Amino acid sequence: MEKSISYVADNIGEVYEEYVVMAEYKTAESEYQICKYCGEKDPNKFKSKAHLLPEFTGNKEWFCYNECDNCNNKFGVYEYNLKNFGAFKNSHLPISGKKKFPKYVDGNNNFVTQFKNENTLIMNTKGNNDFYKIVDDKIKIESITMPFVPLYVYKSFVKFAFSLMEKKDYEQFCSGISWLNNPKSIVEPIIPNTMLYYPNGKPVIKPIAILLKRKKDYNCPEFSFVFIWGFLTFQIFLPFNSKDETLDYSNIQLPILSEFITKTSDGKFGVSHFDMNSLTRIQSLEKISFGFRKK
Repeated sequence: MEKSISYVADNIGEVYEEYVVMAEYKTAESEYQICKYCGEKDPNKFKSKAHLLPEFTGNKEWFCYNECDNCNNKFGVYEYNLKNFGAFKNSHLPISGKKKFPKYVDGNNNFVTQFKNENTLIMNTKGNNDFYKIVDDKIKIESITMPFVPLYVYKSFVKFAFSLMEKKDYEQFCSGISWLNNPKSIVEPIIPNTMLYYPNGKPVIKPIAILLKRKKDYNCPEFSFVFIWGFLTFQIFLPFNSKDETLDYSNIQLPILSEFITKTSDGKFGVSHFDMNSLTRIQSLEKISFGFRKK
């Protein structure tokens, strides 16, 4: 199948509408203690309280009651990789997890950062200090992220979106459910496993998750998912939807948030997107800068 995919940054509100936002989500009573992902119905297999989004993202309020303990543990592997991917940047925000404020450890540069309280960030260093610079009353820090598997990060987002979805729409993703349930499964879906990524957004302490649904006839996937965690903004287009099989893949148009548009020093525009269809553990270089006041 010949594919041609382009990104459009000025019409997302015309094409998509909010299907559900995390703050409005409630598990349907008919789905209580019936696992959405494996069909488990034994009440004894629902002893844990499954977070709609992981607690390390700052979510302490929203839960789902249609995810069994086994699936909750299984998907925790994906979420661990998401945590590793975003840990450095978001360690500079007072986002409270299970153990209050999480600690970030950079083994390459031998430094540790952790919030002591909501207003005080502590950094301890050993060895050289080449990883940071102070320029014009700004401190600039670099770090190699902890290892993560790109596909597991991507599967985290798909799982979050599935959690928000009503049963009638979720059932359109049969092949996607089996793919999600198998950590070793790597396939090439019709909709590529592409993640749009913006690392420098206005920070939030509590995560924001929005599932979007196409509201008019347009040659793009029916569902898109936007996730904001700390400094980081992500967008994906949900793969494996049987309704998307009728799209014209020779000219797919993907409506995206304008934050993902990049501009080089020589004035060329691009899109900050990454192919996440890999099970190879990798690390990436991340940077952060912030101002400080002299006393």
